[in-house]
Amino acid sequence: MSERGSDFEKLVGTDLDAGERERLLRVHELLVEAGPPPELSSPAPVALFPRRRRGSRLAIAAALAMAVFAVGVVVGDRSDGGDADFVVAMTGTAAAADARASLTVFDIDEAGNWPMEFTVNGLGPAASRRPYELWLTKAGKPAALCGSFRTDAGGAAVVPMNAPYKLKEFDGWVVVEEGSTAPLLTT
Repeated sequence: MSERGSDFEKLVGTDLDAGERERLLRVHELLVEAGPPPELSSPAPVALFPRRRRGSRLAIAAALAMAVFAVGVVVGDRSDGGDADFVVAMTGTAAAADARASLTVFDIDEAGNWPMEFTVNGLGPAASRRPYELWLTKAGKPAALCGSFRTDAGGAAVVPMNAPYKLKEFDGWVVVEEGSTAPLLTT
């Protein structure tokens, strides 16, 4: 095992499922490769706290770490218990060049529905005040509607959606304004 791998194991342990372990390992390796920010590259002298304060500061740091972990568990927990099957990245077209989105597709349910979570940034509210729509495409054209959404003033939204279709029958995803077929975001 590489030195990085052993550091990683010390940080996260060994009880992760393979997909989550691989995702976290990629992020860990990217952070190690990036190194510290420039202001932290040259070490400055560190004044040690008196021993009587060190213990209380360590206790506070441990409590904060536990609180952050608990918040992560609560925020990251999906009520349906599903695991992400795959994530699709979407980029803005010339009509919405600053827009970016990701579509997390969760495991298919017993009825054949693909629950999804659509996250978009940089796509301001439509001038027509109509909602946007997420479609599956065939030959690059909208073919099956997965849901509608609106963005906030900052151009962001996080929306649960659904695809009750056989995804292999389609070739991509597109976001359009309701009533239009002009793509704003595509895969």
